[in-house]
Formats: sequence, C-alpha cells, structure tokens
Amino acid sequence: MIPDIRKPYGDKIIRKLSDIKSLFADQKAVEEILAKDDPVIYEVYALPVPSDGDNLVIGTTILFPGRVGNEFYFTKGHFHNDPDAAESIMGLEGKGLALIQDRNGKFESHELTPFSHVYSPPGFGHRVVNVSDENLVFLSICRADVGHDYETIMADNFAMKVVATDKNLYNYEII
Repeated sequence: MIPDIRKPYGDKIIRKLSDIKSLFADQKAVEEILAKDDPVIYEVYALPVPSDGDNLVIGTTILFPGRVGNEFYFTKGHFHNDPDAAESIMGLEGKGLALIQDRNGKFESHELTPFSHVYSPPGFGHRVVNVSDENLVFLSICRADVGHDYETIMADNFAMKVVATDKNLYNYEII
C-alpha cells in the first residue's frame, strides 16, 4: 500500500470534463455526459515549495478511470514555458500511458505502471492517459520555475489520441 502522499499540499487542482471538453474528439459524447453530470477527470496535489529555479515542484495526480465516447480519460497536458525544462513522471498505482510530443509533432508513448518512470525531455509537452478501470496515480517532478503552457495544447491538442478497441474492455490503440 502506498502512503497518502497528497498531504500536505499547497495547491489542489480539480479538472472536470467541462474544463477540457474541447480536447475530446467525440463532442456528441461530451455533450451527452455533460447533460447528466460533470465528472471529475483528475485531481492534482502539489507540495508547497517556493517557485524559483532552486526548487522542485512535486505533484501527485489521480487520474480517474473512464471514457468519453471511445477515448480514455486524460490529463489536459502542457508544454513548459521554459523550453529547456524537462519533467519526470513516475507511476505509483494503476496503468496508463504517458504521451510526449515536441512542438513539431514528434510523438512518443510510454507505458506508465507502478514504479515505472517516463522522462519528458526539454521542449516536449506531456499528457497522461488512464487505460484501466482503476485510478491511475503518478508523481510529476520538474523545476518550480518552468511555467506551464496549456494554451498550445488547448489550441492544437496532441498529435495522437488513445481510444478503446472494445466497448467493454480496456484494450486500446493509439491513433
């Protein structure tokens, strides 16, 4: 059992479907879900540290299981404002994929499982996708002063998406 590493935290971010609805491919499915509910897709708990280059920000993310249409729940994703900044992503619980891509569309996917590590190099954006029926919990570590560019992702999205290949199972493909 992994201890509760969400406390103490400085910032808590809750992302609901309505916050990232434009990033999902199946807008009809988005609207059908939102007509009934606005589910929480993920929560982020960041440890309190000064936001300068001498410190590291450590965030714990809980990405819940689910799909919109045939597309699995994912984090919003971001680039760093500082193009020389990298990020480490470490799996704690569950199963998912870490998607990374540069601003020219070079794309990679890496499996994220307990005790695995994915390195997102400088200049690469990253997003995590839950491809299981349980919570996907992971740590992210980067310099505290990197800044986050969510606007590029909101405008251009990611080059690839992860979709279910079977209606009832958690088999997936990247398209």
